[in-house]
Amino acid sequence: MANALTGDFEAVVQVSVRQINGLLATLHQNGLGSETALKLLHSVRARVGDEGRRTPDVTAFGDWVLEYQQERPAGPRPPVRDLLVAASPPGVGRRMEGTFNDLDPVADPSPPDLVRGTVALQLSTVRLSVAAGSTSEVTVHADIRALYEPDPGTTSLPQAINGEVRAVYEVRSVTADPKTRLLIRPSPQDQKIEFIPASGSGLTSTDAARIAVQVRKFLRERIVLLPVDLPEGFPFADFKGLGSGANAAIALPLQLSNNPPPAGGAQGITQSFIGSSGFGFAVSEEHVRGLIDIEAIREAIQQRRITIGVDLGLWSGQVTYRLRFSSGPTLTFHAGAIEIAGRVEVETAATLPPNGFVEFKQRVTLVLDPATQRVDLEAVGEPDVDESWFIPHDLVVGIVMSEIANALSANAPAVRAVFEDARTSLVTALRTFERSASVTYTELEISPHGVIIRGELSSATRIGPVVQFSEANHHRAFTAFESWIPGGRIDQFTWSWVEYPPRRPSVWSGVAKSVSETASFILQKPPGINEISQICLRVAGERVLPDGSTQSVAVGTTCEVPEPVLGIEAPSWWEPVTVPVWMPDLPDGAALRDGIAAHISVQADRPQQEQTQNALVFFPDWRSSTPFDALARGLETMERQPVALAVFVILPAGSFDSSRRELEARLGAFPAPIAARVQVAEDNAGGWSRTFDVNDAPSLFLINARREFVWKAAGELEPAAIAVALDQHVVPTPGPQFRPLRLHVSVGDCAPDVYFRDDRGEEGALHRLRGRSVLITFWQSWSVPCLRELQRLQALQDADSRGSPEIVAFHGGAAPESFDEIRKEHGLSFAIVQDAEHRVARGFGVRCWPTTIMVDPDGRIEHIQRGIAPYRGRAPAY
Repeated sequence: MANALTGDFEAVVQVSVRQINGLLATLHQNGLGSETALKLLHSVRARVGDEGRRTPDVTAFGDWVLEYQQERPAGPRPPVRDLLVAASPPGVGRRMEGTFNDLDPVADPSPPDLVRGTVALQLSTVRLSVAAGSTSEVTVHADIRALYEPDPGTTSLPQAINGEVRAVYEVRSVTADPKTRLLIRPSPQDQKIEFIPASGSGLTSTDAARIAVQVRKFLRERIVLLPVDLPEGFPFADFKGLGSGANAAIALPLQLSNNPPPAGGAQGITQSFIGSSGFGFAVSEEHVRGLIDIEAIREAIQQRRITIGVDLGLWSGQVTYRLRFSSGPTLTFHAGAIEIAGRVEVETAATLPPNGFVEFKQRVTLVLDPATQRVDLEAVGEPDVDESWFIPHDLVVGIVMSEIANALSANAPAVRAVFEDARTSLVTALRTFERSASVTYTELEISPHGVIIRGELSSATRIGPVVQFSEANHHRAFTAFESWIPGGRIDQFTWSWVEYPPRRPSVWSGVAKSVSETASFILQKPPGINEISQICLRVAGERVLPDGSTQSVAVGTTCEVPEPVLGIEAPSWWEPVTVPVWMPDLPDGAALRDGIAAHISVQADRPQQEQTQNALVFFPDWRSSTPFDALARGLETMERQPVALAVFVILPAGSFDSSRRELEARLGAFPAPIAARVQVAEDNAGGWSRTFDVNDAPSLFLINARREFVWKAAGELEPAAIAVALDQHVVPTPGPQFRPLRLHVSVGDCAPDVYFRDDRGEEGALHRLRGRSVLITFWQSWSVPCLRELQRLQALQDADSRGSPEIVAFHGGAAPESFDEIRKEHGLSFAIVQDAEHRVARGFGVRCWPTTIMVDPDGRIEHIQRGIAPYRGRAPAY
């Protein structure tokens, strides 16, 4: 009769489906690294419809298969296709699988119209489900979001595709001596591969059917799943689905001895025993019984001789008795303990003394030590003993306890080894697929049918969302194709940007706009965005944690700042030559300094290949009541109208203490088409003046789109001379556009290692901080947004001194005499490092101040934030 826990097997491992999904989410997260052994894709670009099913000539191969089949020995063997594919080297196996597919008579379900094109596909983490009772099929679930671009002259699918793919896969293990291989194939039945549109996607049932056709073709024809080599001695050859919903589990039976597996396979396993745990390991009563040597107790007790003083009134004396089992010893499993029981006859050869008996019951149990993961066999209390009137109770209790203790001591290693070996086997099996997997026992239960030990599986901790976007569609759109939530899925993209309406021509008249997208990762560029705008992206969704539970994720805001249209190829650390990035919706009466989100260096530390824009750099006479009149008239009288030209107005240090209203009033002299493109910067620390060698104001400099300094004027400016110079030297170039400023590193890259000595003399290195998160910030002491970022990071550390990341602040530019005053003024306690020549900043490619980079415990870049929060009252989320 089959065991209620283990069926016809000696033991069974059951793993909850939620726990398996946690491991699959780790494989999805592994897509961040290139060195991981196994990973699941989070995004892919592929061709659709290039290769329809052909009818090749496979006659010779078919004849060869028939001959091979006829020569196979009789008896139960795997199907010839499975055996040949499993036994072949990878290259031959791939060709073998494809040729067998060509042998199959498959009706092409494609509609008569031709679907062919390119698809950019985002994939969520994969989830698994197994139907109760299934021993050969699993269903794979994945949420997808795709952008489809048809080839010219072909039939189009919906451009934005958003929904769930459900695909049934056939799974079986095949032994091709000496290896065992796992074969996984998509079901040949069309109804088992579906596409279900997401709510609100706008896709019709007809759309879904047409998309499903392409999904089937892609899974069957474009993705070749080679056999997975299982390690030698891999114990899990069969599986069976149990339960449903939150209680769903997969049973993996195994033999602990050399006995062959039963012919019925896993069908006899019907009971789920893991409860709410991640996994459970059950050993049948019969197998445990075989591990405890009951005969040793019988022999040890029967070899005993005891001497008892007997007083019969007319006769008394010392009598030697021998012991003999008349029943038992027996081993009986109960809920909570195992009972060892028996009856021992106490007999003597003497005539007068009486014979007697001893009956005993001793409960024993298995005890799990969570710290060491060791399982020990122990007695529970004293035995329950009944004996004849003349036998001393303490004597027989001592004998029973002594002999059972000896037996438990002798059998404990074998029992302990069962659970140690099971844990090792499970870890080995899991690490075949995911090397970070680990197994922890948490509780043990003895039932009438055997022993159950439960626990949890774990794998790599989750990292934060990867939020990246770039330009697409020939600079006409932004794409978040490379954004993803490791181990999860994105449900919503929230784009926000600063828009400059044409009727409000001012760098401070930007208006914050936002839009949320669920069906597409593409944002068509808003008409009001230009080369001085900021754009940010925030994603929301959910991720699967290592234990299989789900967690909502609504963090990951990343902002892109624009590449300056003025480029100077000079060392960035020579002078602070920067332009501000402005926050939107700055009130008229607010001090301009309060509206700065970041400062961007215009120096490029590396050669720039692309053309920028023609740029005028103007140092006005700020004492004049009309400092911009001459320049404005010169721009109006140019013959080459319109022209791609940016104007940089460099104001004396301290000018941004004035209000927006005051400065806009003075800038009003510029003609409307130019005013919208006037950028204003302060001459911080005299960097601009020294760079252009300005001694007198006004001074005017022209740098063309090839970054060549071509003309200057100083002193009293002549509008006609300005117009002539511009007509002569301005280089034709495309109109201005937003180009994101890029670092040399991206999310997912290993952070460059850095050795440093902070301002207090402490030495450190990034690699020494492995094992904990690190926040690196790059700042300048004269920059107000940099100082605000330092304050924000200090508040982050103060809020959670133990759990907060390690913070290292790299200061660029000329060093102050001491950082003590800055520390005292802003209450800073973290490491401050002087990076005078921007060696560290250049290694990361930093040109925006501040830039803050989160590095995860494994040394990978997890998040990048340029500048401070673009909206008032918000802080970047890490």
